[in-house]
Amino acid sequence: MKVLTSDELEERWSIFSKNFQHYNECATAPVAFLLITSLGITSQFGDNECKSILEVACGPGAGTKLCLDYKKDSTKLMSTDISNEMVQLTKEKLGISGSDSNEIVEKKFKIQQCNAEQLPFEDSSFDRYFSNFCLHLVSSPETMLKEAYRVLEKGGIAAFSVWGRPEYSNQFTIVKKMAEEIGLNFGTQSRSPFHLNDTNKIRQMALDAGFSRVLVGHTFVNSPIQNGEEYSEVFLSNPDMQSFIKTLDSEKFSLWKSKIVNHVDQILSKGEFIGSEATYMVCTK
Repeated sequence: MKVLTSDELEERWSIFSKNFQHYNECATAPVAFLLITSLGITSQFGDNECKSILEVACGPGAGTKLCLDYKKDSTKLMSTDISNEMVQLTKEKLGISGSDSNEIVEKKFKIQQCNAEQLPFEDSSFDRYFSNFCLHLVSSPETMLKEAYRVLEKGGIAAFSVWGRPEYSNQFTIVKKMAEEIGLNFGTQSRSPFHLNDTNKIRQMALDAGFSRVLVGHTFVNSPIQNGEEYSEVFLSNPDMQSFIKTLDSEKFSLWKSKIVNHVDQILSKGEFIGSEATYMVCTK
C-alpha cells in the first residue's frame, strides 16, 4: 500500500495548489468554520480567553481568513502549510505582498512553510490548534497527533477534520464508480483517503497521543456544483486523474466523462446534492 512521503506531499500540493483553490477550496470552508468555532474562540460561555492559535495545512487560506475574522486582535495566529505554493496563495488572499513579508503585525498573524509531522515550535507554544482535511493525508497520522499534543499547553484544544464515510460522500466516489462500470481500473495501491473515517479508531488514536478528552462526529458538506459538466471539470483536474487520463484513448475517455456527467445530472435532477461527509474531532490536552 502506497503512502506518500512528506516530500511527495509537498510536491503534490504545490502542483495542485491553484487548481485546488479554484475548484475545491469553497467546499472546505464550512468545515474550517466548524473547527474554528469548536476551539471556543467565538463562544460566549465560560472562560474562553485564547492567546495563540496554530493552523496546520492552511491550503489557499480559506480557514485562515475565517480565523482572522473571528479571533480577537490580541490573539496570535500562526498559519502553516507543507507547500510553499499554498503559503503564497494564502498571503495573496490576505493581501500580504513581498516574498520577505510573512505577517500582518496589527492582527498578530504570521505564516510559514512547515511539515505537520515535524512542527518547528517549542512545547506548549499554543493553546489552540486546528487542521482542516490534513490528518488523513500525512504519512503518519499518529505522529501528527503527537505533534499537535506537544505544541499545545495543558488545557489547550485541537480540532481536526478528515474525509468521512464513502457511502455518504458521492462527491468523491462517482468518478471511480463510473470508471468501473466501463471496465477502467485505476490500478492504484495507494492508501485510501477514507482510512480515518471510523470514529472509534480516530478517537483512540487521539487518546493514545495523550489527549484527555476527545469528541468525534460526522458532518455533511453540500457542494456548490450545479451540473455534471462542472463536476467533471473539478474532479478530473487533480494530478492523479490527469496522469490516468493520459493513459486512455480519446474514445474511452469520452465515454467515461459522459457517464460521469450524466450520472451527476441524474442525481441533481432528483433534487439531491452532490457532496461529502466529513469526520471531525475536538481534543483537549
